[in-house]
Amino acid sequence: MNALNITVSDKLYIKNPDETELGRKILSKSIELLNDLGYEHFTFKKVGLAIESTEASVYRYFQNKHQLLAFLINWYWGWLEVKMANEFIVLNTPEDKLRKAIELLVYPMDQDERIPHINENQLQHIVVSEYPKIYLTKEVDQENQEGYFLGYKRICDTLSLLALQINPDFKHPHSLFATVIEAAQSQQFFVEHLPRLSDAKKGQKDIVSFLTHMTIKTIQ
Repeated sequence: MNALNITVSDKLYIKNPDETELGRKILSKSIELLNDLGYEHFTFKKVGLAIESTEASVYRYFQNKHQLLAFLINWYWGWLEVKMANEFIVLNTPEDKLRKAIELLVYPMDQDERIPHINENQLQHIVVSEYPKIYLTKEVDQENQEGYFLGYKRICDTLSLLALQINPDFKHPHSLFATVIEAAQSQQFFVEHLPRLSDAKKGQKDIVSFLTHMTIKTIQ
């Protein structure tokens, strides 16, 4: 984790799960269960059974499943931030970097062998299907102050800076990329579950094409 520079607010856990073998098992099985069952049917009791431990052992790391989901999604944004930084090194122009960023937001992730307890592909599916649930709550203002959404904000900041490098007079960079990031998730969900809400007949390829066209034309 530290070697990859992935940071998650300490408000998102009671005890850092990446620092113990049990914590890493909890993360691994939680990702698997959230992906298979969905947030509504996910419980700490099921995690405890999956790791051959107790429900109480999960509560030693997280207050509730909302905090656990927020941790995992923030971890995903942090990992994506590192991934973008590595990809940007070999690209020369802000436009090329934006195009690559949109691809990373949509296309399936490869397993990072440096982090065997995290299945990035499954975690990406969880972000697509569950992400809005961490901020569509009555506690959003307090959780915002506690850093629940820092990973998302950093991605948005990074892309906004690229937009201003292309067009320094562009007035709505954060609004644009909050919209693009949300659309990258919602369009994938719509293609699979509500296809009349998307024109992406070729799935992720069409989503990337649409978001890239919208982004570049809007900035220019």
